[in-house]
Amino acid sequence: MTTISNLPLAEMAALTAAALWALTGLITQPIVHHFGATATNRYRSTMAGVTLIVITTLFGLWHTLSWSGMWLLVLSGFIGIFIGDTALMQALKRMGPRRNAVVFATNAPIAAGMGYIWLGETLSPSTLLGCALVIAGVMIAIWWGNRPKSVDGEHSMERVSGRLWVGVGLGLLAATGQAGGAIVAKPALLDGADPIAASAIRVGFAAVCMWGLHTLPISWSKAKNPMTRPWAMRSFISANLGLVIGMTLLVYALKGGDVGLVTTLSATSPILILPLLWIITGQRPNAYAWLGSFSVAIGCGIIFML
Repeated sequence: MTTISNLPLAEMAALTAAALWALTGLITQPIVHHFGATATNRYRSTMAGVTLIVITTLFGLWHTLSWSGMWLLVLSGFIGIFIGDTALMQALKRMGPRRNAVVFATNAPIAAGMGYIWLGETLSPSTLLGCALVIAGVMIAIWWGNRPKSVDGEHSMERVSGRLWVGVGLGLLAATGQAGGAIVAKPALLDGADPIAASAIRVGFAAVCMWGLHTLPISWSKAKNPMTRPWAMRSFISANLGLVIGMTLLVYALKGGDVGLVTTLSATSPILILPLLWIITGQRPNAYAWLGSFSVAIGCGIIFML
């Protein structure tokens, strides 16, 4: 009875998380162009890490972590956030938020493949069908989802910087990092680690790595422009909407609702970002953008629910 009564709230939390992740992509794109991808990830992981550490300390969640689990979470943070999110910011800078959200959704079939290879999980026919739908949706949305440039011009959020295939490759690297980080963290979570405390370790360690990279004489690790109060506020909002509030809502949804349904609803960001883009740019996404995004969301649903 309790689970049934919680389902509407769980579904709402999952959809809200997806909407926040879609909104975060739109908020973060100008930040990436202002600071650069690596600096943006450094600022976001630092701000989110501090917030998560404060929450974990206030609610006394550190005791849920074991030493063995902590090392797994450190490795997970290195793979998923230090490598994965840095690639995600690079892809966002090159492809824009719509394409980035679609390509990043490939973390679902990538995670299924990793589970098959390293965890001995089975790949059912329905899982393979879901993977095929995700891949097809990504191809449709990327290669046919653009508006003709002659129609109202091309908005900066739809503009491709450099070669598109490089952006797609970076997006796939980000999705692989996300999936790999989740696979590595899974034993620690199954061992009883609180998800918020686990996120504090993952994000906090990634932030330390990002600042370590910043000390090296590498030009692309430096910020293109100095931090100012308005840009600090934008970065803080971006970090906490996506990495803190969005993830907390997803954790709540997973605890109160059906895991497959919740995970599917949380994978609707590629769809939810389309009306937001329409509002911001004043340009309606074409039919292929909608078709590709729906194909990705349905594919994720099949992977997680069947």
